[in-house]
Order: sequence, then C-alpha cells, then structure tokens
Amino acid sequence: MMSKLGERFLIYAALAVLCALTAAVVGTAAGLWSFVQIVAVIEIIYWIASPGEKPQTRGW
Repeated sequence: MMSKLGERFLIYAALAVLCALTAAVVGTAAGLWSFVQIVAVIEIIYWIASPGEKPQTRGW
C-alpha cells in the first residue's frame, strides 16, 4: 500500500510530464503556469477535504 507522500509524488510526477508536454507544444510559460495552477487547486482541495482531528470521546 502506498503512503500519502508516495501518492502525491506520483500525481505530481504525472502532472509534471503533462505540463512539460504542454510547454513543448505551447511554450514554457504556459506549461509552468498550468503546473502552478493545477498544483494550487489540488492542494486547496486536499486541505479542504482532509479530515480534521477526531473528536475525543469518553470511554466507559
């Protein structure tokens, strides 16, 4: 089973390859800007969707 860090690395590596292809076709600035925008959206979604601390309950 892959850790969260491993999953993120895999996602960002695939994203970097896609944005490098974009940069090769359209231009360096477009590829870099696309990468930055997509990473920002992924991180915002991860931050919003990540579960907070579990509420503490008293054990009986």
